[in-house]
Amino acid sequence: MLSLTAGTELRRFRRGTLPRLAVVAMIVVPLLYGVLYLWAFWNPTGHLDHIPVALVDADAGATRDGEPVHAGADLVDRLVDEHRLDWVVTDPADAADGVDSGRYYFSVTVPADFSADLVSAGGDSPRSARIDVAYDDANSFLVTSLGRTAMERITAAVSATAGEQAVDAVLVGLSQAHDGFTEAADGAVRLRDAADQLGAGARTLADGADSLADGAERASSGAADVRDGAARLADGSTQADTAAARLATGSAQVADGVHAAATQVDGLVAGVSGLPADLQTLTAYLTARAQAGDSDAAQILAHLASTADHLPDAATLAAARQQLDALDTGARQVADGAAALHDGTAQVAAGAGSLRDGARTLADGTAQVASGAQDVADGATRLVDGTGQLGQGTATLAGSLDDGAAQIPADDDGTRAARAAAIADPVGLDATDRATAAGFGEGIAPFFLPLALFLGGVVTWMILRPVPPRALTTPARGVRAALSGYAPALVMGIVQVVVLLTVLRVGVGLTPTHPVGALAFTVLVVAAFLAVQQMLLALLGTAAGRIATLALLVLQLASAGGTYPVETSPAFFRALHPLLPMSYGVDGLRALLTGNPDGRLWTAVAYLVTLLVASLAVTSWRAGRMRTWTLSRLHPALTI
Repeated sequence: MLSLTAGTELRRFRRGTLPRLAVVAMIVVPLLYGVLYLWAFWNPTGHLDHIPVALVDADAGATRDGEPVHAGADLVDRLVDEHRLDWVVTDPADAADGVDSGRYYFSVTVPADFSADLVSAGGDSPRSARIDVAYDDANSFLVTSLGRTAMERITAAVSATAGEQAVDAVLVGLSQAHDGFTEAADGAVRLRDAADQLGAGARTLADGADSLADGAERASSGAADVRDGAARLADGSTQADTAAARLATGSAQVADGVHAAATQVDGLVAGVSGLPADLQTLTAYLTARAQAGDSDAAQILAHLASTADHLPDAATLAAARQQLDALDTGARQVADGAAALHDGTAQVAAGAGSLRDGARTLADGTAQVASGAQDVADGATRLVDGTGQLGQGTATLAGSLDDGAAQIPADDDGTRAARAAAIADPVGLDATDRATAAGFGEGIAPFFLPLALFLGGVVTWMILRPVPPRALTTPARGVRAALSGYAPALVMGIVQVVVLLTVLRVGVGLTPTHPVGALAFTVLVVAAFLAVQQMLLALLGTAAGRIATLALLVLQLASAGGTYPVETSPAFFRALHPLLPMSYGVDGLRALLTGNPDGRLWTAVAYLVTLLVASLAVTSWRAGRMRTWTLSRLHPALTI
């Protein structure tokens, strides 16, 4: 029985186009809610770079150590290049007007003293740099929340650059102090080198003094040797003089003896001249004997012939003997003198050798003395140079320490605390809220109120008939028929608005900035919604009209920008945004619940009034056509 009933119920959708479309709608409506809504909000935070935000660079720049600093321009360039948001670089007036009108969700301004504040961290009045941010919850509470989070992250990221500026400003003095201390270190190195050179000069001077002492000692020893050699040479010279005197005397005696011998020889020659006669007799005898064949006589004869003429007599020979004795005595004296002269000469030679050795030792000692004196002179020169470098190093050290000390800030407690704060928090935010929601609930109320009223209209038209059949049976015009169905629905809608706002005010604490305006605008929103829903029901019929109404609700939920800004949605929903009524209901309620009325409110009012009038006009036209009854209207293919 159950299968028969189910089959019969489903079988009735086989007849006609509308029933078949109804089957498709039953399948597609969940798809619309599930896919479209998830598609619209699949990754909104990944498209924050589509959210327009005003960026103003009012930084006047600064100078540090004669170099220009443009931290504001650097910051703006960095933000634009990072594309975290859709930064629009503009001027202060346009930024303020854009935030007020909703063209920009919020604005970021780099103030005129941004660079000056950054470099002040190293000056006498350190302070943190600030970035001015202007939020407006009337533009979008969620965007403001996202903007606050984004700006905190941006500030942290900016501190990576701005913090370098602030810390660098502080470290400039320390760097200069470092330079001074580096010079001081160089001076200390030079001082150490000078001290080393002084030590080397002192060592050289000491070595030269030692060499000079050794040379002097050896020179003294050589001088003693020379003195001893000179004494021995003097003694040898005396002995040689004595020996020479004795030799002279002996030589004189030899000369006298020789002279006397010569005289005696002369006398001997004279005396021998009387022997010829005797020799002739002997010669005759010997000749005869020789002729007789006596060989010995011949030899004697020959010898006598050779010597007969030279033979002295005995007296001459005796005298010659005496002279020869004197000559012998003189010769001996000459020999003795020569021996003495030899001894003296040996002593002179020995003294000369000692003198030579002493002279050599003296020369070596003198050379060492000269070398030592040169080393002493070099050491003294290096000592003088080292002393000069020592003075220069000391002056450099003192001057560099003074310069380094001058570069290090001498802060009092207050300045030190301010400098620490400037370094710890180099960039801060100064936020200005043009319109502030009391909380998350108030922030999203502009979206949920139109949603609730649209659903309220759906329920209303489930109970009330869009165009009452009784009105169609009268000869009244279609507009009256349309209004006869619309009027009770509008009354219910107004009641819904009053009850909804009252409960939210009393039970939740929702307090609109402009209560009367919020009430009036909410009534306009529900009036437009009811008119649109009535039009769809009148044109498409009850079943198809309700399906179309639900589809319209899904499209509005995804494209109204009530939660995440519509700029973060896909292009399809961005294109639908300015066409659907809930978008304008959200904009108007944001201005009245949280902010202040501006151009967006009046645009929303104009759009909703136009939609209201147009929808009622279409419904009136359709009501006029509905006066003619057809079989399909008497027996509709699909009823709900």
